[in-house]
Parts: sequence; C-alpha cells; structure tokens
Amino acid sequence: EDGIDLAVRYSDTSGWYSNYRIGETTAAAKILIDQSNDQIVGAHLLGPEYGELINSLGLAIKLGLTSRQLKSATAAYPTVGSDLGSML
Repeated sequence: EDGIDLAVRYSDTSGWYSNYRIGETTAAAKILIDQSNDQIVGAHLLGPEYGELINSLGLAIKLGLTSRQLKSATAAYPTVGSDLGSML
C-alpha cells in the first residue's frame, strides 16, 4: 500500500536445536525486509525465549539496520540469539 517492496523471510523453527533442546514443537519466525535498502521493517515471532529476539529486531527497526548488519552480529551458542542469523 505504501509502495514498499517487501521480502518476507519465513522460517518454521520448530525443528531447530534451540527449540528441540527444550522440547518445544511449535515455533516460527517471519521477518519483513524492505528490498530497496535491505532494512528490517517488521517481524512476527512465535516460540520459547523469542522475547529476546523480538527485542533485538525492534532495536534494529528503530535504528534502521539492514539484515546484513544484524546478521553480522555475533551471539552466544547455543542460545536463541544464535538463531537470528539463520532467520534472516
């Protein structure tokens, strides 16, 4: 509607190790990226500990970060934060 060319990056994360290790069977992520400048413009997350990830994504949106910039950040493994790069 606003003329934004969006890329929608959807991931069914229910089988990822971060969810498997705690026995979670339902988890997913959808991240919206403006294709003209690679900026993250929205996100929907469902899963355990994903409150941590939505904070990072909210900050990225506020600061106008690109998916490449956020993907280059390092997160401890095995934490849910380490999943962010794969979601992007």
